Parts: sequence; structure tokens; C-alpha cells
Amino acid sequence: MTDHRAFITQGLEAARDALADASAMANLHLLPAGLSRSLKRRCMARWRVIATIVRRLIFLMALSIELPMIRHSPDKSGIVMTKSGMVMDGVEDVTASFGPQPRAFALVPHKCGPPPPGGLGTASVGGTSQKGLDGPVPAAPVIAQFRALLKVLRDPEGHALRLARVLRRWKARGEARPYIMPVRGNHRLRPELGVVSSFLPGLLNASLAQWPLPLPDTS
Repeated sequence: MTDHRAFITQGLEAARDALADASAMANLHLLPAGLSRSLKRRCMARWRVIATIVRRLIFLMALSIELPMIRHSPDKSGIVMTKSGMVMDGVEDVTASFGPQPRAFALVPHKCGPPPPGGLGTASVGGTSQKGLDGPVPAAPVIAQFRALLKVLRDPEGHALRLARVLRRWKARGEARPYIMPVRGNHRLRPELGVVSSFLPGLLNASLAQWPLPLPDTS
């Protein structure tokens, strides 16, 4: 598989810088008690953009990880873990637990096949504007989201390893290949982050090209 380590490293660094800018915009480092509604919307719109890019970078990192074959001591019937990662009857799947993830920041991609004929579709990275009163709202939920994303950025390798185990289980079960849609609105991002976001769908879909075909339905 193609080595994308330099691209991923630069992308994660750009995401950290963008997250710091978004946090400074609302002075979240000062732990405010409240935010105006408009400021909260702007913060969360930026958070969603950065979170989407971080998820995709870690997904790309996970696809490049070569997991060792897990071996179990055979029982009386000689059952072992197969090289494909499938667990035979009577053997516990030790990779069944993906481990706790930061709240509101799931790394596992959506399980979906190719887009319907007629268009690739797009994923929006911006938020929709909401009209209404601009009174203060609690800042704690916003701070929690930013902290969760920062925690992932501090240990991307560990999260990529856990995600790689999930992907191996999906392949073993014959799940459909995930499809990564292009993103619109990259021109609104900082240049370095916009470049990363633009390249990610193509790199991910190319890395997923060798995904096993779904198992036939025998029911």
C-alpha cells in the first residue's frame, strides 16, 4: 500500500492549528460559562470541518496498518484463527471491543456502498444558518467537543490501530466497502487544510480499491 505518512502528518498538524484557531475565536481556553448563539454556531461549524478531516486522516492511517495474524491455542477440535481474520466457532474474537471513543466523536466510517448512479454526491463541511435570538447558551458542550477532538489529535496512532481492527472485522464479515464522498466548501478553509481535504477522498477510495467483495447472500 502507498505510504501516505508525510501527507497524514502534515494534515494532522494543519488540523491542530485550525482547532487552536477555532478555540481562540471563542476564548474556549479560558473556559467561559456561556457563548452567544451565533458564536456557538460558528465554533461548531469549524469543529465539524476539522472533525471530518481528522476522521478521514485516521481512516487513511488505519488502512495502511498491517495487523499481525492473531493466533489462538487450538482446542481439542483444532480450531484456530484463520489468516483472513475470521473466527471459527468456539474461539473468542479478542478484537471484538473497539474500546471507548471520545463522546460525540466516533471514528468508525459509515458502512455504505458506492453512490447511486447519476452523481457522486457531496458532503458539506459548513453549517446551516439558523435565525433566532442570540442569547447566551452554555459553553460546556462546545468545550467538551473540542477536548474530545484534541484528545484524538494527541494520539492518532492509537486510534488508527483500533480503527484498523474494526476494518479487519468488517472485511471478515463481508461488509460492503465504505465510500468517501468529495467535500464541498474547501475554499473556505485555510489553504493547507483545504488542500488536505481536497485530496483525502481520492486517496481513501484508491486505498479501498482492494476491499474484498461482499459475501453472497445465501439466505
